[in-house]
Amino acid sequence: MKLQQLLAAVCCLAAALILKTKAQENAMLQIPPSLVECYNTSYFMNRDNRLPANMDTLISLIEKVENSYAASSGVQADIRTVSVALLHRFRQDGIKKAAGINVADGVIPYSPTGFQFPKLKILLSRLIPGNANTFPNSSLTRVERCSLHFMLSSTFDTRTRGDENNVCNQLSQYRAQRLPRSLKKEHENNFISASEWLEARSKRGRSSDSVSKYEQLGELDYESDWAYAGPETSQCPVEDGLVRTRWGTISGGTLIAGIAAGVQQQTVQLNTLLTLASQRRARGRSQSQTSNTIDNRWAATLAGELAEVTLVQLPVSNGNPASVGATGGWNDTVLPHWYFLSQRNNLEATDAEIRGGLDGLILAKNVASWRTQAPSLKLSQLLRMYYSTNGVLSSGINACSRQNQFTNVAPSQEMEDQTNAFALILDREMQLRVTLQPSLISQFAGNATASLVTYVRNMDYFPSPQWSEISNLDTIMTDIYVFVDTYWPFGWVVDYVTYVLQGLNIHPYASKVTLFAGFDTKVIVHNTDYIINVYENWNSTSHSWHPPGFNLPLILNTLNSRVEDLLETDRATNNLGGRSLVALLIPSPLSYVDEEDYDYCQQYLERMQVHFPSLHFIYYGGGALVRFHDFVRDPSKDLYPLNTEMPPDSCSAPVIKRIRQVPRRISNPRCYVKGAITEFGTNSLRQFVSLGSINFYRLDSQYLPARQSMRYLKIYPISPITFTVCTSRSIERPFRNLSVPLRAEENCESTALGSFSFDLTDACVGYSFVACPSLFFSVQAQNFGEVSCVVEACQTPNEAQYVISLNNLGCNSSTAATINVALASVVCLLSFFRIVKNRILNEEFNFLYK
Repeated sequence: MKLQQLLAAVCCLAAALILKTKAQENAMLQIPPSLVECYNTSYFMNRDNRLPANMDTLISLIEKVENSYAASSGVQADIRTVSVALLHRFRQDGIKKAAGINVADGVIPYSPTGFQFPKLKILLSRLIPGNANTFPNSSLTRVERCSLHFMLSSTFDTRTRGDENNVCNQLSQYRAQRLPRSLKKEHENNFISASEWLEARSKRGRSSDSVSKYEQLGELDYESDWAYAGPETSQCPVEDGLVRTRWGTISGGTLIAGIAAGVQQQTVQLNTLLTLASQRRARGRSQSQTSNTIDNRWAATLAGELAEVTLVQLPVSNGNPASVGATGGWNDTVLPHWYFLSQRNNLEATDAEIRGGLDGLILAKNVASWRTQAPSLKLSQLLRMYYSTNGVLSSGINACSRQNQFTNVAPSQEMEDQTNAFALILDREMQLRVTLQPSLISQFAGNATASLVTYVRNMDYFPSPQWSEISNLDTIMTDIYVFVDTYWPFGWVVDYVTYVLQGLNIHPYASKVTLFAGFDTKVIVHNTDYIINVYENWNSTSHSWHPPGFNLPLILNTLNSRVEDLLETDRATNNLGGRSLVALLIPSPLSYVDEEDYDYCQQYLERMQVHFPSLHFIYYGGGALVRFHDFVRDPSKDLYPLNTEMPPDSCSAPVIKRIRQVPRRISNPRCYVKGAITEFGTNSLRQFVSLGSINFYRLDSQYLPARQSMRYLKIYPISPITFTVCTSRSIERPFRNLSVPLRAEENCESTALGSFSFDLTDACVGYSFVACPSLFFSVQAQNFGEVSCVVEACQTPNEAQYVISLNNLGCNSSTAATINVALASVVCLLSFFRIVKNRILNEEFNFLYK
């Protein structure tokens, strides 16, 4: 038996040596070459220069990576490939700045000296094997790569910043336990780090009100502007490696590690890992034999966090129970960049790490089953489902239910055993201040586990949403054009506009956005289906490049051109549309439409409503919006105040709700600009809908002129479930509610017996063109069923599919409005005469809001 164990150990050692030669560079004791670009400049040390640390950002970055894998190889990278590559390419925990050392040629004053690093080293080298050799680095920009690194890499910046009086007092939750302001000579934990204590240094001050979002390259130098205020540890240190979600802030690296462990789960004998562990602290210590095993899913998540509590905190706690959890708060809930902790000791298992560990463990223990149901499951899809109200596939498991899942995935005894086993391994890799006996480590592991069980029970409360509005059951798919009056200071308006965009499902195969300046209508952010492109390209500098003002004639002209381009693209690709069409205008409190332009704009809008009836205008601005009363279809529904004295969510939520209510556009790609049509025929559009959800559509009457035989709408189910199709000529969002009778002018039919068909032969007979109403229809999926979607356009793998087919649509050439070509010249002339006036107004605005 001993011989067999010896042979096994020798084989494992040999394997470890081979692995070590190919080990991921992130497990080394220095900043790896692939991450040097994030540390050889002070630019990224200002967290405002990184992308916002929210889940939407993380998912968008992952989607970019996934799509790049698919584009380069022609094969979609599976969840294992992407999760393991992200972990090995971007995560390096415990990176800290060396005190008193500045950047110099060949010297980067950062290295992984924090207590978090040894755990990561074990994970990358022994428990979650892999590499990032084929990672598509060019798929991400430098800002995106470094932002991803900082979202996945756990560390603390405990240095005094100089803004503590403002920041620390504003945290919503503040732990009563604080350290004295004088530097304590005794150590606060059991981990030895070269940068643990900071030398006294003079501070070149930076006033708190001088810190603005998105400081530009060269404007903020981390070392000189955020130097130390003294020898003290900050009362509210900064925690990195975090991602904000609607259900609490989580540790991004722990989450991804849990998924990576789950898709390549392995259980390793503790003796094997002890043999492989560093022997520098084991000299003279006998190698105890044990039959215990380590599950990499536990080591990557909760057991790994608790092992740090076991070794770093409890040996110096003087017999007190383990302190787990550390609350904190973001500097901004819409564009989160800085996360400040409410305490400065006992940071071995913060709230974010506990949530990330629990989420990672839940996903790790279920992902194998989910992959059986959906073999093509992508990492971005898994995260999108888990951090949603719907949950993953049909399981009902989501972030909101993590506390309910805790007892299922983390039985106390299993958690204690795994914590103890991993702590024994981690003990060999960490340079602690004391030498611990295995029996005491076991005792500490039980202490830490008991504290976590008690803490999780009362950590969070997230009530389940109660939907009362039918539009919440649909998935937004829109082409939105946003025009921002740059009279608004960037720091005032960015949260309000961004909050709206974050609620519009801006992702590949979903919504798209283009952002313009409101006066010259020049593009600030080009048309994109990645919201991170908005974060990267709209900042205080790009905002200031455009003259302030709100030029409605030029806005209308620009919209006319852009929508024509969109329809031309549809013609070229034979596309029926499938997205709503929205213009969101953001005027400042001083913006208005000149009297000489008023009638002109009204006439222009009347023509656009005939030419582009699906284009919907919404105003979201400052001041009394009654001044734009005549430029929207329904002033009671399309005018929304932007009040900077109110939180962004309060102001922006009604705007998102209104945009959700705009039906998706269905058009005829066979029509040309002048309304001409070359030939009749059939056009189809594949669509996707979640179980129990509804998609709303609008087919405009301009495609239904005169009488045409064999003109019809058909809905063909692809997925083996039943859809309900409702139609109306007057109700914009017809749908079937089984609890109430159908409304007048509303008809609904089921596809249980086959496809749905609606005759359009005489749809506009008896109407003038302008008076002929559009056809509104909806497609609603049943609440249950086994569905699978492997098409790239599926946002989740459990979306139901159907096809919209339209035959012999027409075009109304006699009344198709052509916008006067002279308008562009008139608009330019009017714009020229406004420049002087706007300069005067700008001075007034600056004086008023100074």
